[in-house]
Amino acid sequence: MNAPVPPPDRAERQALSAPFLIEGEELIRTIARLADERGTPMQEIVALAIDDYASRHSASSPAPEWLRRYWNAHPLPLPTGLKADKRFYDSLNDDL
Repeated sequence: MNAPVPPPDRAERQALSAPFLIEGEELIRTIARLADERGTPMQEIVALAIDDYASRHSASSPAPEWLRRYWNAHPLPLPTGLKADKRFYDSLNDDL
């Protein structure tokens, strides 16, 4: 059984209310060239590019390998358990 499709959000409603227009002659030529080389419709080329971008730039994706290596090489110091003196730090800003 198929799950019900959730209603479109504001951005989707706005996008669906008008046709998607790609401006820029060079970009259109690039899409057309890719579509011709691969024998796929231009719309599919755009959809594949969007899917690829979304998968590479997902907010839930883990940190890149170089960043994880940096964190391992430069760990944050352990918490001391001491409370910060708020009045002291506030006084530093008041003296400006």
